[in-house]
Parts: sequence; structure tokens; C-alpha cells
Amino acid sequence: MEKYYAGIDIGGQGLKGIVLDQSGVLRIEAMRSTPAGEGRDAVLRIVADLVKELSSLGPLSSMGVGSPGGVDRAGVVVGMAANISGWAGTGLGEAVAAMAGAPCVVRNDANLAAYAEWVARSDSSWALLFIGLGTGIGGGFVEDGRILGGCNDRAVEIGHSVIEPGGRRCACGVAGCAEAYASGPSMGRIAADLALGRDAGLGSLEPRGLGESLEGSALAARARAGEQLNAHDVYAAYARGDSLAKLVDSIAAAALARAAATGMALLAPDTLVLGGGVIEGAPHLCSRVQELLPKLVYHDGWKDCRVEKARFSHKAGLYGAAFYGASQVEDPEGLAALATKALACFASP
Repeated sequence: MEKYYAGIDIGGQGLKGIVLDQSGVLRIEAMRSTPAGEGRDAVLRIVADLVKELSSLGPLSSMGVGSPGGVDRAGVVVGMAANISGWAGTGLGEAVAAMAGAPCVVRNDANLAAYAEWVARSDSSWALLFIGLGTGIGGGFVEDGRILGGCNDRAVEIGHSVIEPGGRRCACGVAGCAEAYASGPSMGRIAADLALGRDAGLGSLEPRGLGESLEGSALAARARAGEQLNAHDVYAAYARGDSLAKLVDSIAAAALARAAATGMALLAPDTLVLGGGVIEGAPHLCSRVQELLPKLVYHDGWKDCRVEKARFSHKAGLYGAAFYGASQVEDPEGLAALATKALACFASP
């Protein structure tokens, strides 16, 4: 009988699901919009509809689910997450297991992204630190196949490490978080602040050359015209040599390196993986961070750590959900074989 391993990634804007067969082939990929403002019951109805589609090939062997925010050991959501109204207290693990008719595990979405990247390197990495840059900044750490989840799976919230005390206000309410400088929306806001001559709250992150004229910057002109910018706009301009985009890039790289250095000093990874939508548009950030780390981490903390781009791209969390679910029903060798095949298929669609 064919085996099918499913994974679901729940976000504030969209729900994504995949099914892998035992050969690692992607058999189903589906997406739904998240009715985030309509409450948990509405979201669970959409999850049920997604699970029904994922089950269309036959009975599922396992199900993994990634959810934003905290998740306890029973698969219950703890605390607020991703602007999903009433999401706290949702018994996600039990509910999805009943929908799928298969063993179900629920973890924080960034932790599952870290898991996917570790499984893809299980023959070469013992301890892997993952940092994902998108609308926010998430992180996860895996050591020899074990996710370091901490209390309610909230460990390694590296985007909320303070890298500039008293700096820009983060969405979490704290001033100076890495997320306030290196997430996609934050890069756009910094570009606008600099273009309009406002205090960008850079402090020690202020790069040399900030006072130079930005008259030739098309990105600055867009900001002055009232456009709402994000990382995609910044890096499209960066590719054209835009002076403002280069400044924003240097700020983001410095902030990201400081956050990574904190994680490296605490966790001593042998691999640092950078992923998420921002990295897809700016893969050079991997080399920039590696260049900056020697000035931020003691020698033994960085010399044996390689910095790499995520192999599963911005879908690491989704594949991580499928792999983590499969880990509950497959032995380590079987899981490694599944991941190797899935990665080969992912790299050669």
C-alpha cells in the first residue's frame, strides 16, 4: 500500500498543504485563504476542507501541522498568533488528527522549517540554527533530530532578540528587536524613513554614507510619492544599484548578523541556515552575514559554522511539517531517505 505523508502550514493570510508519497514525490499541493478575523471555528472549517483535499489520494500515513505562536505538548495553541482571532486555546492536534484519520503532531512553524533544513542535512549537520525572514523573523534550532522547543515551543524567537536597545519599535511592543530592522515590511519602512528624512531609530546600526544625497535614488522617489515599500521593492532597486536600497541592505545585514551572533553564542550550531521570502530575493545576505560574524562571535563560536541558504526555500515550514509528521511513523533511516528524495524532487520540479 502506498504511504502518504501530509503537512499543513497555517498562516495569518493563507493555509498551505502538501502530500508526499514514499518516494518523496510531491503528489498534492493546495492552498486556502485564512479567514483570520472570523475566529477559530471558521479557520478550522477551512483546515478540514484542506485536509479533505490532501486525503484524496488515499488514507494518510501521518500529518504534521505548523502553527504560528506557542504550541503545548498536546498540540493546543498557547497565546495569540498571526492575528487569527480566538486562536489561543485551539486543540489543533486533536482536531486535525480526527479530520485526517492519521497520527498528527503540531509544532511552531519556524521550528518545523528548522526541522526540514536539518533533515535535508542530517548526514552533515549535528546542530542547525534556522532564521527565516519574511513578514516577521522566526527561528528554530535542531540538534541531532530533536527540536529545541522550550516552553510551549517558543524557543529561539530570534526575531525578538534586542539588537539595538531603545531603537525602532517592533510589532511585539519592544524597542530594538531584530525584526524591526530586517523583516520584509521593516526594510520598506526604514527606506521610507530615510527617504523622507525621518528618524529611523538606527543608533549604532547607522551605516557610513547615510548623509550622502539620495537624489538619484528611484526607491527614495517612490517613498516620497507615498508608495508603501517592502523588501521586494528594496531588493529590486538594489539589483539596479540604487543608493538607498544599498543603505537599507547594509542595515538589515548588520541587524541579522547581530541576531545570528546571539543565537550562535547560545547554541553553538555547526550550520546557520537563512530562509524565507526575503532571502529568496537577497541570497547575498548569507555571505554578508558570514563576513560580519567574526566581529560579533568569539572565535570558536563561528569558525566551524557554515552559513547556507535554505534548501527548501520559502516552503521549509511546509516540508518540515510533512517530515515531522513522518518522523512519528518512520525510523530515522526511512525519514532521511524520504527527505533526500523529496529534496531531489524539489530541486528538479
